[in-house]
Amino acid sequence: MRRYTKKGGTHVTAVADDVANKLLEKIKKKEKSCKNLKAAHVKNHLWIFVNALIENPAFDSQTKETLNTRPSNFGSKFAASEPMLKKLMNCGVVDQILSWASFKQSKEMKKQDGAKKTRLTGIPKLDDANDAGGRGIHSFTLELNLSNSRKHS
Repeated sequence: MRRYTKKGGTHVTAVADDVANKLLEKIKKKEKSCKNLKAAHVKNHLWIFVNALIENPAFDSQTKETLNTRPSNFGSKFAASEPMLKKLMNCGVVDQILSWASFKQSKEMKKQDGAKKTRLTGIPKLDDANDAGGRGIHSFTLELNLSNSRKHS
């Protein structure tokens, strides 16, 4: 009997992990600057559809939305082939991953560039706290006046 698991499951995770790990190896060989890239980052840029025959499948609930069978009990093991990986390397997904990685890296660099943060202005009765974010932050008290300052007629 065929089942569609709309939330995926262990079978999709097993395939996605294998593809992402092998693709990550190839990306790191090609681009030395991607040492902080992880398999989870690669997986975020992939769409994986799995058509598999699992013997004695176990699901999370009666609705059978997620397969819970252990990969060791599948009856077979998936291994991404070289031709498949070659196609993935040439289809544009690697460029997308590298673009995302460089964006993430530049964003991290911008956080640490020492530039002063912008200030909020134009809000009535807004004053910066003295030494906010400093060493003695644990001793500060936040006071809020929530009463409505308008007079009702």
